[in-house]
Parts: sequence; C-alpha cells; structure tokens
Amino acid sequence: MRVQIDEDIYTGSAVEIMEQLRQQLFEAGDFPDVETYICYLRQNYERMSGLRCELPKGNAELHARAMFYSLAEIGALQLLEEEEND
Repeated sequence: MRVQIDEDIYTGSAVEIMEQLRQQLFEAGDFPDVETYICYLRQNYERMSGLRCELPKGNAELHARAMFYSLAEIGALQLLEEEEND
C-alpha cells in the first residue's frame, strides 16, 4: 500500500503505515499501540466530517485499511497504490 499525506508518501502494509504515522506524533505516548491510534483517528474523522466510520470486524490490518479508505473519501489523504492481492 502507498499513501500520500500532503507531500509525504508512506509505503508498507496498512498497519506499518499507521505505525509510522503514530510514531511521528508529538504525543505518541498517548497511543500505546496501533489500535488505540486508529480509534483516535476514527473519533476525529467522525467529529470533523460528521460521517460515521464503520470499521470491519477483524484485526488491526483490516481496521487500518478501512480507516485509510475513509480518510481518502474525504480528501484527507490519497491512496496511491493498494496491495496487489486486493
């Protein structure tokens, strides 16, 4: 997966990219793991967009991918490339 946010491009699995984003935060300690960070993004997405963000049942990879798709739909990022097995 390749994701572009502003001028930055991130490559890896959805969880790997989420981890990169989580590590860049000034207050990264507030989010002990990727799932907590995804929950934070989901809450901000819903608050800022007024839209619901349904995450599928499953693991962190599925949650991260769904979050990226939702963020792309509102123009918060651009999906440049999806995983080949999609």
